[in-house]
Amino acid sequence: MLTAIVTILIFLIMISLHEFGHFIMAKISGVSVLEFAVGMGPAIFKKKGKETLYSIRIFPIGGYCKLDGEDGGTDNPTAFCNQKLWKRFLVVAAGAILNIILGFVLIIIMISIQPHPEGQPNTISTPIIESLVENSHIEETGIEPGDKIVEIDGHKINIYDEIRLYTSKLEGDEIIPITVERGKERLEFEVRPTLSETIYEYGENSATVTTIINGIETTEIVEYTDEVKENVRDVIGQTASEKRYLIGFEAHQQEVTVFNIVPYAYHYTGYVIKMVYRALWDMITGKTGFSEVSGPVGIISAVNTAINTSVQYRLVNILSLASILTINLGVFNLLPLPALDGGRLFFMLIELIRRKPIPPEKEGMVHAIGLMLLLLFSIIISYNDIMKIIVK
Repeated sequence: MLTAIVTILIFLIMISLHEFGHFIMAKISGVSVLEFAVGMGPAIFKKKGKETLYSIRIFPIGGYCKLDGEDGGTDNPTAFCNQKLWKRFLVVAAGAILNIILGFVLIIIMISIQPHPEGQPNTISTPIIESLVENSHIEETGIEPGDKIVEIDGHKINIYDEIRLYTSKLEGDEIIPITVERGKERLEFEVRPTLSETIYEYGENSATVTTIINGIETTEIVEYTDEVKENVRDVIGQTASEKRYLIGFEAHQQEVTVFNIVPYAYHYTGYVIKMVYRALWDMITGKTGFSEVSGPVGIISAVNTAINTSVQYRLVNILSLASILTINLGVFNLLPLPALDGGRLFFMLIELIRRKPIPPEKEGMVHAIGLMLLLLFSIIISYNDIMKIIVK
């Protein structure tokens, strides 16, 4: 029940805010709005404004903003179809932009309340090297603690998370160009990834964690807290292992302040946007299988996972997921695909080049076909999500 409520709230807020973006920009631009609705289906509350009907509808699964003349066919001078191109462009783009802004705000809240040890400050990871991982290849390069990574393989680095983005698919046989700042100098190095294997043996009260880096093994015993013990009770007596390639350093932790939280949230928002585009590109180029894409059912499963984490991390995990989802919604809506806001913006760009609009009936046909394809895509993705759950 809690999963259902949280999922509905996330979708309702994301979609309603998206439609509110269209609504508020239309009002600012002097475009007539016939109705602004929160929810779908029969109305349970209505209030007529000067020109706009405001309503709350029974099914909390979205909302809509109905503009006068959005499909053409009216002589009303304040109708959407009769506005200048730049005004129409702003009204259509505003929904996705507001989604991205919401994600940015949620990230600020998430960072502000993230759990940290009692008596210690709340911190964020930075691209500054605190220490080098013993026995890793990076020790051979000349990179030192205190160096700040500013570029990896030609990609600018603003925050630590971007390093993970550009190194998450290392295979071990590549050489990675890394640029660091050391004082006022910019130095360039070439780093070979290091294979790290971690083996977890879950006991009754503690886990034995064995790490093997370049064939050199270290072992530590990690005692369970009460919350951790609750989470691992199903795997006690079992062994798990993971292998990954890493650059080989520990990141410097910086205390969160009012001065660095906004820039960090800004760059983190950019990082999420890059993740979305990278995932789309990987899917187009075949690097990511179709079965790895998730839809509404997968989102519900992710919400359930976030809710079932320990109490101290629950809200942070929900906010993290919500921020990623709303930024995803904004970015996806800006793609130049029929039936999406990005598709409408694409037709406006064609109008700008042709100096005359595409006939409304032809544009409408393209969007109708695009909508059917998107619905088919959603059905296939949802089927894949359900099969993943069944197989588990």
